[in-house]
Amino acid sequence: MRYSLRSCIGRTVIASSLLLIAPDVGQSQTSFTSLFAESFGFHRRDMMALEGRRVVVRVLDTDDPREVAVVSAVHIRVPVDALAEIYSDIELMSAGDEIVVQAGVFGSSPTTHDMRRLRLPEVDFEELRKCRVGKCKVKLSREQIELLDQRIDWSDPDHERRVTRLLVSTLVAELDRYLMEGNEGLPIYHDKEQPLDAAEDVRAVIFGSRSFLAHDPGLYRYLYGFPDVAAGDIEDHYYWAVEDFGLKPVTTLNHMMISREPASGLPYTTIAVKQVYASHYLQSLIKLAMLAPASEEYPLRGTNLVLYIHMRFDSKVGAIKRAMLEQRLEHSWAMQVESLRERTEEQHRTRIARREAG
Repeated sequence: MRYSLRSCIGRTVIASSLLLIAPDVGQSQTSFTSLFAESFGFHRRDMMALEGRRVVVRVLDTDDPREVAVVSAVHIRVPVDALAEIYSDIELMSAGDEIVVQAGVFGSSPTTHDMRRLRLPEVDFEELRKCRVGKCKVKLSREQIELLDQRIDWSDPDHERRVTRLLVSTLVAELDRYLMEGNEGLPIYHDKEQPLDAAEDVRAVIFGSRSFLAHDPGLYRYLYGFPDVAAGDIEDHYYWAVEDFGLKPVTTLNHMMISREPASGLPYTTIAVKQVYASHYLQSLIKLAMLAPASEEYPLRGTNLVLYIHMRFDSKVGAIKRAMLEQRLEHSWAMQVESLRERTEEQHRTRIARREAG
C-alpha cells in the first residue's frame, strides 16, 4: 500500500493527537436529559416541546465564517433498534425524501457498477464543458479537470454518457483512496484560483463537532482517525447521492458509521455521516444522529432523535447571506425532520404489519 507524503505526515499528527482531542465524558452525562442540556444546549422548554411531539431546531454559532451548524430533536414512535435499521437503509430512507433526488449504496469493494444509476444534473454538463484548472463551477481536483480536457470531445453527440462514465470512474477512485488513507486521502480541489484541501477542512469540522459525541468518544476517534483507528463494533456503510437543496443539485459520496455500544455505557445508538465528496458549495460536512430510548410509558414510548449537521462551505458566508441561509435552514430543517419522522413511523408500521401477516 502506498501513501503520499501528505498522508504520512497527517497520519503521524493524527496518531499523536487523538487522545488529546477526544471529548470528555463527564459523570453528569448519565441521562438523556443531561445530554440534552449539557452537550446539545437545549433548555427545559425544549425538552417539554420534544415530549409534546414538536420538532426542536436551533442554528448554532460557529467560529469560522465559512461554517453553518444546526441541531434539532424529535420524538419518534419507533424503538431505537428498529429506527437505526430503517435509518441506515439509504435507499429506503431516500424514498419520499424531497431533497434526495437519487441515491445508491456501494458494496464492500466500491465499483463503477455501484453508481450505474447515477444521472448527472443537466446543469453540470454545461459547467463541465467550461471547466478549467482554477476556474470551474464543479468541485474537482486538478487531475479530474485535466482528464475531462484530454478525454472528452464535447462535439460528440454521446458526450454526456462519456462524461458521466469518466466522472463515475474518478469518484470511485476517490472513494477507494479515502478507504485506504482516510481523511488524508481526500482531494485537493482546484476549481478555484486558491486550491482547497478537503482533508484540512473535514478535520476542522469533525473537531468542531466533538462536544456532540461526548457520550461516544470511540466513534469520535474513529470518525477522525479512520482507517487507522480500530472500528470495534462500529458498522461502516458507503453511499452516493444527488441532493437538491433548492440551489444546484449536489452529487455526494458519503461514509456512514453506526455505533450501538458507546464506551460510556449509555444505551444510545449514534450514527455519523462524513461527506467524502460534494460537487458544489460544500467543502466538508458532518451529520450526527443520536438515538436515545424514550420513556416506556405511552405516548412517549419510542426514541428521542437528536440530529446535528455541521457544514463548511468553499467560501465565506457573509452576514446578510448568513442570516438568510440560517433562517431558511431552520425552517427547511424542521420540515425535513418532520418528514423523517413521518416516513420512519410509516415504515415501522408497514414492517410490523408484514411481520404479523407473514
